[in-house]
Amino acid sequence: MRDSKVQENIDDRPAAGPPASSGNAGPGFLRLFEKIQQVFQKKYFFFGAILFLTYYIAAVYNQADWDLWHRLAAGKLFLETGSVAKVDIFAYTPTKELWIDHEWLSGVIFYYLGDKFGEWGLGYLKFFLILFTFLPVFLVNKLKAGNNEKYRIVFYIVFLYAILFGFLDTIRSQAFTFAFFAIWIYLLELVKRKKNSLLIVFPLMTILWANIHGGFLAGLGILGIYGVGELLNRRESAKYFITAGICALATLVNPYGLQYWNYLVDAVMLNRTFITEWQSLDLFGPFIIAMGFKLFLIMTILALPYVLREKFTKINWSEILILTITCYLSLKHIRHNVFFVIASAAYMQEYFYSSVKYYLSFIPETLKKFSKHGIFSYMNFAKEFLIYGIIFFLGFLTVTFVPFKVKVSEKKFPVKSVEFIKKNQLSGNLLVLFNWGSYALWNLYPQCRISIDGRYEEVYKTELVNESARFHYVGKDWQDFMLNYKTDLILIDKSYPVFVELLHLDDWKIVHQDGVSAVFLPIEKHREKMIEPEESITSKKDIFDSDIAEKQE
Repeated sequence: MRDSKVQENIDDRPAAGPPASSGNAGPGFLRLFEKIQQVFQKKYFFFGAILFLTYYIAAVYNQADWDLWHRLAAGKLFLETGSVAKVDIFAYTPTKELWIDHEWLSGVIFYYLGDKFGEWGLGYLKFFLILFTFLPVFLVNKLKAGNNEKYRIVFYIVFLYAILFGFLDTIRSQAFTFAFFAIWIYLLELVKRKKNSLLIVFPLMTILWANIHGGFLAGLGILGIYGVGELLNRRESAKYFITAGICALATLVNPYGLQYWNYLVDAVMLNRTFITEWQSLDLFGPFIIAMGFKLFLIMTILALPYVLREKFTKINWSEILILTITCYLSLKHIRHNVFFVIASAAYMQEYFYSSVKYYLSFIPETLKKFSKHGIFSYMNFAKEFLIYGIIFFLGFLTVTFVPFKVKVSEKKFPVKSVEFIKKNQLSGNLLVLFNWGSYALWNLYPQCRISIDGRYEEVYKTELVNESARFHYVGKDWQDFMLNYKTDLILIDKSYPVFVELLHLDDWKIVHQDGVSAVFLPIEKHREKMIEPEESITSKKDIFDSDIAEKQE
C-alpha cells in the first residue's frame, strides 16, 4: 500500500535544476537559475503575493451591497442611543413587535469604522476578514504537511477566487462567519492533536459570533460533526459534544435572550427562493456560475478515490462528513458554497496533490525522460516567474491607484431620485422597492419612512413582503399595497411592470425620472417648480452622512 501522506507537490516542488550537460547552458546560468527558483519558495515571497491578492479583492470588488445601509443605520442607532433598537422606527407599514437584529454588532462595527476612518475603515475590515479566512486554511495544510511545508501559490489563487463569492460587495455580515468558520476548523484540528486547552476559546468566540451574525449555527454544526466524526473514528468524542452544548448556552448572551432562538428557527425555515443567493445551484448549468465552488468540487472528486484507496482502513470521518454536508448545503443554497470551498481547501489539498502524483505515475516513460533533462524544471520556473510577476505588478498598481472607495452605482441604486426627494423636501410615507429600501432609509430618514427594506424576516411578516412583490409585478389587486397603507410618494424601478401602470393613473403624476428610477406624487401634491439633482453626485457624497438617530418619533 502506498503511503497516503506523500507530501511532494508536483506543480510547485523546488527543482534541483537541469544538469550541466543538458543544452548549452553554462554553470553560471544554472546557478542563477537555481537561486531565482529558490526565491519563489521563500515564505516572504509567497505571503507578499497573498497580501497583494487580498488587497486587490478588497479594493476592486467594492460595490456597495444592498444591505449595507440598514447595517450602518442599526450601528448608528446603537452608538448614538447607547442601546440595541428592538422596535423598528423606519417603516410606515406594519412590522413585527420585536425587531431581532441578528447582525446588530456587525452594524456597530461597520458604522464605527466608517465614521472614524471613512471608506478605508470598511476596506481594511474586508481586507483582514479575507486574510483571516485564508490563514487558517493555510495553517491546516501546514499541519497536514508537517515539516514538508509547501507554498502552493496556484492553489491559493484558486482558493481566493473561489471565496470571492462571499466577498464580492463592500462588506457583509456573513464575511465574519466565513472567517470564524475557517478559524474553528483550524482550532478543531489542533484539538484533535490533543491541544484540549483550546476548547475554552469556543464559547468565548461564540458570544462574539452570535451577536455579529446568525451564521454562528455553522460553528455549532462543525462542533457536532467533529463529535460524530471522531466517534466513527473511534477516538475521544465527548469533548466536542460538551463544547457544543456550552457554546449553545453561550449564544444566550445577546440582547434578546431565548427569543433570539425563536427567530433563528423561523429564519432557517423561511422560503427565500425569490432572492438569488438563496436559490439552489444547478450543477450542470453554466460553469461560470459558482465556478470556484465547482473547481473545488472537481478537485475533491478527483482526490476521493485516492483517499479511499489509500486510507480505507483509517478514513477521517470528520472531514468526510463536513465535506458532504457543506456540499449539500452549497447545492441547496448558492450562498453557502464558500463553506464547502473552505472545508475542501483545508482538508483535501494534500490528498489532491498526492493523488495527482499517483495518477502521473502512470504516464509513459517517454514523457518521463523530459523530466530527467530538466524540461519540467524549466516549465515550473517559467510558471512561477510569470505568476509572481503578474501578481506583484498588478498588486503594486492596485495599491498605488485603487483606494478603498465604496462604489455606489447610479445603475444599481436610485441615487438621483433620492437626491431629488431630499432637495425638494418631499416627505411622508415612501413606497419603495425591497432592494432599495435600505438605501432610502439611510438617506431619507426621518424625512421619509419606507414601505419595506432588506431586513426582511427581522422586521416584516411574509404577507407584507408578498404584498410588495404583487405591487411591483402588477399581480392580483396590486393597488391594495398603496391604498391599504397611506402612501405619500412612490420611488419606483423603471424596469418593473408597475412603472407603466403608474403612468396611466389619473391621481398620480411622475415628477422625476432618470435612467433607472422614477418618483411619483399624488396629483394634489404636485408642484410646478422642482429642483433637479446634479448630473454626478455620487463622487461628492459622504456615504456615512445620515440624519438617523438625530430625530426619532
